[in-house]
Amino acid sequence: MTHAPSPPVVIIGAGLAGLACAIGLQRRGIGCAILEATDRVGGRVRSDVVDGFTLDHGFQVLLTAYPACRELLDYSELRLQPFEPGALIRHRGGFVTLGDPWRRPAQALATALSPVGTLGDKLRIARLRWSASRGTLDELFMRPEEPTIERLRRLGFTEPFIDQFFRPFLGGVYLDPDLQTSSRMLEFVFRMFAAGDIALPADGMAAIPRQLAERLPRGTLRLRQSVETIEEGRIYLTGGDVIRPERIVVATESDAAAALVGDPQIATRWNHTVNHYFAADASPDRRKLLILAGDEYAGHEAAGDHQAAGNHVTGPIGTAVVLSDIAPQYAPPGQALISVSTTQAAGWDVGGSGLAEVRDQLVRWFGPDATAWQHLRSYSIPYALPVVPAENVPRPRERGEIVLCGDYLETPSIQGALVSGMRAAELVAARS
Repeated sequence: MTHAPSPPVVIIGAGLAGLACAIGLQRRGIGCAILEATDRVGGRVRSDVVDGFTLDHGFQVLLTAYPACRELLDYSELRLQPFEPGALIRHRGGFVTLGDPWRRPAQALATALSPVGTLGDKLRIARLRWSASRGTLDELFMRPEEPTIERLRRLGFTEPFIDQFFRPFLGGVYLDPDLQTSSRMLEFVFRMFAAGDIALPADGMAAIPRQLAERLPRGTLRLRQSVETIEEGRIYLTGGDVIRPERIVVATESDAAAALVGDPQIATRWNHTVNHYFAADASPDRRKLLILAGDEYAGHEAAGDHQAAGNHVTGPIGTAVVLSDIAPQYAPPGQALISVSTTQAAGWDVGGSGLAEVRDQLVRWFGPDATAWQHLRSYSIPYALPVVPAENVPRPRERGEIVLCGDYLETPSIQGALVSGMRAAELVAARS
């Protein structure tokens, strides 16, 4: 057993929360080190390069209105590539556009006449958008809450509109097609979408944690450093080293934090996702819009049981997007990259009949050319987002000398992870 030299603060985990905490400590002149068990930073925000294509681990985007992102990130260095506002929605065997008339006023008439939703539904969207944009974010998260589905029904949205728009849209954001997530998240999401762009960094979502890491002093990051346990203020590493810092910040996922701290109550439930990537010789749709499954969405049905819904066949796809139309850098020249997010259970026959079912639905959507699309990779992610139900009980951020941070303590989002790390740095500084 070797007692390794220790800085005043050791952060366990180099995800967004851990990196934000380190930056917050650095700003306050407090030395720290980050121990990361893997060979790269970012946690769940990761990207691979496969045959020249950039593949993010699950469909992820940056909302430029996130206050923490505006504070910590340099958007120009990320070379953000924005989506077009609005969505393309599957409806009665074709696609219809539901525009964003606030950001694209020319789309107002077409949006009002869109067959997805009634005129009343669209007026209710306007009222929801207005309500979500009032006051401060802190005030928003103090508002009365209930499950999102109950809030939508109480606001008067029709069931077809909930099923065709809100379930696939929010099901993709929350990874919760049953819409049991807190209505505060509904308002938060609408506020962020109203105030900024949906965008992708040109070099993939992993460019976000890389940029944060590059701002830290040399030697702060210690990769491939796996922590076995924490006991009496000591950090025991897998290789036998022991570190004794003044303060410890646990910036891992909630389940790992629960194991390290020895408190099972810290653990949370998780929403999952299965994401498939395909390469094509040409884009199947160049409108730079998020594509929602609409009346083919089966998110609230059992995975693998996609039967007829009324006169329409449902399927596993929730959302799809031609990423190379948004960010051409995601694909080699002359190629298109299609991302497909599904309601399939994590690990459920991803490469067999599950993939065939996805491809069958893509053929219905885009025609026989989709049969020739090259399958690049599938990601089954059982721990994609922590569950934040209505009436979520606030979780303690400190366990003795240990400070906790992660999006499970805030909102399940990039914003939540960064804010949690910044708040952890404040707690450490207050004790220093």
